[in-house]
Amino acid sequence: MSLAQTYYEATSPPYSARPQLVHDIDTDVCIIGGGFAGLWVARALQKRHKDVVLIERNAIASAASGRNGGFVSAGFNKGISSIADRVGMDHARALYRLSRMGVEIVREEAVHDFPGVNMMPGYLRVSYDDDAEGTKRDADRYAREFSHDMEFWPTDRVRQVLRSERYYQGLQETDAFHIHPLNLAIALAEDIERRSGKIYENTIALQADIDGVRKAVMTARGTIRAEHVVIAGNEFPAGGFPDLSRTILPVATYLCVTRPMGEKLAQAVRYSGCVQDDRRAFNYYRAIGDRLMWGAGISTSLKRPSDLEEQMRRRIVAVYPQLAGAGIESAWSGVMGFAVHRMPQIGMLKPGAWISGAFGGQGLNTTAMAGELIASAIAEKDDRWRLFIPFGLVWAGGWFGKTYAQVNWWSRKLRDRVEDARRNKKQAV
Repeated sequence: MSLAQTYYEATSPPYSARPQLVHDIDTDVCIIGGGFAGLWVARALQKRHKDVVLIERNAIASAASGRNGGFVSAGFNKGISSIADRVGMDHARALYRLSRMGVEIVREEAVHDFPGVNMMPGYLRVSYDDDAEGTKRDADRYAREFSHDMEFWPTDRVRQVLRSERYYQGLQETDAFHIHPLNLAIALAEDIERRSGKIYENTIALQADIDGVRKAVMTARGTIRAEHVVIAGNEFPAGGFPDLSRTILPVATYLCVTRPMGEKLAQAVRYSGCVQDDRRAFNYYRAIGDRLMWGAGISTSLKRPSDLEEQMRRRIVAVYPQLAGAGIESAWSGVMGFAVHRMPQIGMLKPGAWISGAFGGQGLNTTAMAGELIASAIAEKDDRWRLFIPFGLVWAGGWFGKTYAQVNWWSRKLRDRVEDARRNKKQAV
């Protein structure tokens, strides 16, 4: 497997590029963006008997959608307590219910006979600090305030399946799971086409006129006319939406897959679901057979680090010293889009024009949730999308925003190192 290739690309079926749009076309809804944000909108609209045309500037799921950790769980990037502080508890509960709805939408599709999706249940969030009472309080709060039962795991149970002295208590989200995201995206695209949807790749939206009753999206070789236009993802047509790109902060994240480790990995990681720890600069990972997929780190520099493999190896060994010597088979970066408020941007730009973006760090559930909200708004006048109005389009800060985000990440890493030194000193006494 080439280091230039992701694990997902290496384990997906041969891919045949779709054609570029080379003619004018009319449809009910034009969707700009071929990642999960656009695919889920198309899927939900087709279930409501709407004709869809989807255009993608590169290939389906070639950006973050096909390069992420594959975790599907409830919630958002912004913590639920912070959400409640901003909008109130009743509003926060409604948003959390929508996030759980997104999990179930992905589950319904992942259990279909789609090749290579490989759904595996379970999501274990583990603590770096010994705080059983605090972890139990978190579990009680989710059950009491959000009607979501989380399973508390004491330290000995965590360490039975994760052989690391770094970890203490944990919460298991039993209705969460992980998947092969690229294979799911490819399967969704193929199913959309089987249902008579049109998908065009290597087709950039150069301009858009969204003021009339019939909208128009102009590409290099054809124009799409539609009653509705949905901007899905983080790439915006500059001519029609000149201000949208200023609301997104592009951030690179990193993943790797180790070479086969056989029994050594089986002894260290005995949990078949996905794992995330609670460090400020957190790690997230899952076993894939006798390989380990590991994700960590962010950067506002979108250039792939030259020593990425070594960085990821150090991350793994810091948690699992017994895996020292594990080789990195494939390492890659993916670019996600974040909003300043750390919530998705979902809603109406103006009548007939919709946005579904800023899903960085949110989890695959939120793209599916957004697709359902926008499709139901278009077809059924459903107004649940209004729950996201408090998290609208906010300028991301330009170069200052990028600098602030990078410094904040470095600060989190430094605080983790300070905490690690404190723990080590305490254990040595």
